Amino acid sequence: MKRSYIIAGGGTSGHINPALAIAAEIKRREPDAEIAFCGTARGLESEMVPRAGFKFYEIRARGLPRKLSFDTISAVREILAGRKQCKKLIQQLKPDAVIGTGGYVCSPLISAAAAQKVPALLHEQNAYPGRSNRMLARCCQAVCISFPGTEKYFRTDAPLIITGNPVRQEFFATNRSAAREKLNISHDARIVLVMGGSLGSATLNSAAAGLADVNIWQKFVREDKQIKLVLAAGRQHYDKVSENTVNCTDWLQVHEYLYDTHLWMAAADLTIARAGAMTCAELAALGRAAILVPYPYAAGDHQTYNARSLVNAGAAIMRSDDECSSEWLAEEIIHLFSDPEMITKMGYAANKLAKPQAAADIYDSLVKIIK
Repeated sequence: MKRSYIIAGGGTSGHINPALAIAAEIKRREPDAEIAFCGTARGLESEMVPRAGFKFYEIRARGLPRKLSFDTISAVREILAGRKQCKKLIQQLKPDAVIGTGGYVCSPLISAAAAQKVPALLHEQNAYPGRSNRMLARCCQAVCISFPGTEKYFRTDAPLIITGNPVRQEFFATNRSAAREKLNISHDARIVLVMGGSLGSATLNSAAAGLADVNIWQKFVREDKQIKLVLAAGRQHYDKVSENTVNCTDWLQVHEYLYDTHLWMAAADLTIARAGAMTCAELAALGRAAILVPYPYAAGDHQTYNARSLVNAGAAIMRSDDECSSEWLAEEIIHLFSDPEMITKMGYAANKLAKPQAAADIYDSLVKIIK
C-alpha cells in the first residue's frame, strides 16, 4: 500500500536533520512512499530539503514572542495563514500521517492535521523540550523523545516513546579515510573542526579567530604544518570572520556553512562545537572526540544536559561559554594532540552512546498511529 507523508521541522539544522533522517528511514522501509516537506522560505529547510531530493512547499509561520506585545498579533496572523496553507496542502496530498521535528514551522502543519483528523507524530531532540513541541504534543497521537526524564515536560494523552535522536545513515556509514578522500584532505593532516551550528556561534568564531594572537598556538602551527583548523562561521558572521583572518590561511579555513557535515565531522580528529542534541548524536554515531561549549541561552539550559551525557561517558570536554577563550582553546587543543591515544579513547567512548536504531524506532511508532 503506497502511503503519503508530510514533514515539518526547520529554522535550524537541529530540527531539519532529524526530519531528513526520518524521511530517509521511511523511504528505506517504503520505497514507494510519497514524502513532502513544508517550511518557511527564510529557514534553512528551504535549501537543505530540496538538496536532499524531497519536495518542499513554502508556508507562512512565525514563533510567538515570549511576552504579550503587538508582535504577538502579527505572529498569530502568520500562524493562522500558515495553518490555512497546510489545510490546503493536506487536502491536496492526502497524507496518511504528518510528522513534526520541532521549531515554530511545525505549528501550522500539526494544528491543521488535528483539525482534519490526520494522525500526527512529534519528535523532540533535546532533554528539555522547546515551547512549540510542548504545546503541539496535545494535538499528536505519538511523541518520540530522546532522553529519559523528558516525559515530565509534556502534558498529553499520547504515548511518549524514548527513541533517541535519528541520525542520518551517512553518519554511521562514513569513516575518516573515505571522508578525507572525498574532501581531498591529506591522510596525514590533523584536522580540528569548529562549528557553531547552522547559524554560527560568535563565541566559537571569536575563540577560533583569536588563536592568531596566541603565542603558543602560533608556535604550534609553525612547528607542525599538518595542523589545519576548519571553521564553519555561519552566514551572519562569515564576512566579518573572513575579513579578520585573511592572514591565517596557512592553518585556518573559513566556511559560511558546511553542507556535507557528516564528511567534515568524520574527517576531523577533533570537533569543537555547541552541544545541540543532534550534534551530540552525530558525534556518537561517528565516534569522534569533542570539545563542547553549550549555548548559554538555550531553553532550560538543555545544551548543558546534552553535553554532560558525553562528558560523563569520557567522550568530550565541556567548557562554559564565558570561559571559552582563545588562550584556553589553544592549550586544550595542543594538550589533546600531544596525546593521540586520548583522542582515540574519547572517540570510542562517544561511539558507545550511539543509537543506530532511533530512526527505525520512530518509524515503527509512526506506523502504529496510522489507521
